[in-house]
Amino acid sequence: MRALLVAAALLALAAAPAPIASAAGQPSSPEELAAAIARPAIVFITVEWHGWVRDKRTGEVFGGADGYVVKATCSGVVIRPDGHVATASHCVHTGPQGGAGALFDAAIEDLAAVGRVVDRAAAKAQLAEHAVAEGADPDRPVDRAIQVERMEATGDGPIRDVAPATVVDLVAPTEGDVAVLKVPREHLPSLAIRADQTPVGTPILAIGYPGSAGAAVDPSLEPSNKNGQVSARRTQNDRPFYEFSAAATQGMSGGPVVDMDGRIVGLVSQGSPGETQSFNFAAASSTLSDVLAGKDVSAEPGPHDRDYRTALDRYFADDFDGAVEGFDDVLAASPGHLQATEYRRLAVDRGGSAGGGSSLLIGLAVLCGGVAVATATAGTAIALTRRRRLSPAVPPPGPVPPPVVSDVDTPPFGIPVRVVPATVEVVRPDDDEDGPTTPGSTS
Repeated sequence: MRALLVAAALLALAAAPAPIASAAGQPSSPEELAAAIARPAIVFITVEWHGWVRDKRTGEVFGGADGYVVKATCSGVVIRPDGHVATASHCVHTGPQGGAGALFDAAIEDLAAVGRVVDRAAAKAQLAEHAVAEGADPDRPVDRAIQVERMEATGDGPIRDVAPATVVDLVAPTEGDVAVLKVPREHLPSLAIRADQTPVGTPILAIGYPGSAGAAVDPSLEPSNKNGQVSARRTQNDRPFYEFSAAATQGMSGGPVVDMDGRIVGLVSQGSPGETQSFNFAAASSTLSDVLAGKDVSAEPGPHDRDYRTALDRYFADDFDGAVEGFDDVLAASPGHLQATEYRRLAVDRGGSAGGGSSLLIGLAVLCGGVAVATATAGTAIALTRRRRLSPAVPPPGPVPPPVVSDVDTPPFGIPVRVVPATVEVVRPDDDEDGPTTPGSTS
């Protein structure tokens, strides 16, 4: 039995990816340390929308028999070890700056293909004024399925952990652009939220998945760091935003902007119209704190997060024995912590040791953590099905949800749009129902 446990420990440690730090013990720059602190908490978010677009003035419906299926990707960050995740609300909002806008774009593509749209920007503006995006029945919400992905360490090497997410609360994109999600996971790496106002000139990193279509197929799910500084403080609808100089693309929306201590300064928001890619905006961390306070949720890193920071400090101070012991403590509490596994291996390669017994226990913990992640992932797989639009539909028994509230709209194009074969609609499991939303906003 002891031989089996030793083999399991060796397997878990040998399967860790290649080292991720600089060749010397000291970090090559403050940005390297900030990235080492922050990257464990970064997540990749996929949102799939399914619905139709209806002209409220003429009643014309776009999307054919099966509706449109549109997939969008964003970034996010874990803010509590129990699975609370922060992102930009325009990634998950059902209004024109979120899901409705994505469905409007799909309708415009169809209309342009049959010669009914020449100016796409003007068509989008008309849709925003005169149309509504809805589900299978008129005035029902569009279907939304959210998945959160991150990398986990296991005895067989790193794997993708994919979990369904629900919306805990949000403020609309025009009212602060912050959303909080929840995934059914525990003991996740998380980041602290900076409580004070960040001064102009503060060095920062923006972290996320630029061009996120690539992240969807990249087996390593490796986020990117973009360095810069806080350029200015702005206000929109009485909500604070930071302008920052780090380059950020659309796929990085919702990813954290962190200071050199790895604390969340803000969340990457939508860029400023007319500005180049190097000028972007982040919803301030104070807005995120307000959303959490509204749900009586306190966002604090877990003990394993503090142990991880301590272990990193030891590693970069060339205390490799202390670093190994620290990373062992992290992995005992969070067995799937990929970066702790990688840095532990690097510390061992540089002569660090915490004793054979500790290595045995940590190796076994990582191996067991992989089994737990695989089981949870299988248990939260999303079922796929097809559904055709009903006309007229018979309302289901029970209370009827309120209609979609949207300040969007669409033009009277008149003739029917061609029917486009649909893909599939994602039907969320029972534990993936939308949570409540802030009064006056659409979740």
